[in-house]
Amino acid sequence: MRGLFVTATDTGVGKTAVACSLVTAMRRRGLDVGAMKPAESGCPRDAAGRLVPADARLLQAAAGGGDPLELVCPYRLEAPLAPGIAAAREGVAIDPAEVERCLRALGDRHADGVVVEGAGGLLVPLDPAFTTMADLAARLSLPVIVVARASLGTINHTALTLEALAARRIPVKGVILSAGRLEDEGAAAENAKAIERLTGAPVLASLPFAKGGSDAERIDFLSAWLDERMAGRKLDPASLLA
Repeated sequence: MRGLFVTATDTGVGKTAVACSLVTAMRRRGLDVGAMKPAESGCPRDAAGRLVPADARLLQAAAGGGDPLELVCPYRLEAPLAPGIAAAREGVAIDPAEVERCLRALGDRHADGVVVEGAGGLLVPLDPAFTTMADLAARLSLPVIVVARASLGTINHTALTLEALAARRIPVKGVILSAGRLEDEGAAAENAKAIERLTGAPVLASLPFAKGGSDAERIDFLSAWLDERMAGRKLDPASLLA
């Protein structure tokens, strides 16, 4: 099945916003894509005591809101730790085969594929057996987009992530830089050129800083920005889905 795996150089880089924005922009371009986050940690509990996966809910909404949350996010964890560490602490058995089953079920619901968002960086453990996000991307046979900061330090972090992907022979579609602060935008162009020269991987976009507002408002802003690039053929949405 077709799809895309979104990973990052670190946690808190803007991976969820980028994944949601890609899904939203693709759907605006007429592609029927779903979204998934196999495991989410740091989930708060609602009044009924149920764990609420905030990032997965954003992905669910970006994909049209019609997919069961049990498929979008099959594993929810309370501790704000890497999923594998949180699962071991909480006695949760995360099964990569179940993740794959949920992905296939979502693929049956969406004709053009599924965008899968990992947790944290590429080598974060998914389960107590230390299956990593890289292992999961390889198991799912999905190409990867790396989300990286636009700021100081990103050249090294991005190059290391891309080297780890190359060592595992996982195909890479490219890099998306994300400006977490307004002042990060000034370094984005030079950092993008350096990353491309060092690694050979294309920097597909340097997203501007999306200030203020709710998560949904920031996603709307970034998806509209991506949609303009797609409309101008600077970024082909269909080519991102293997």
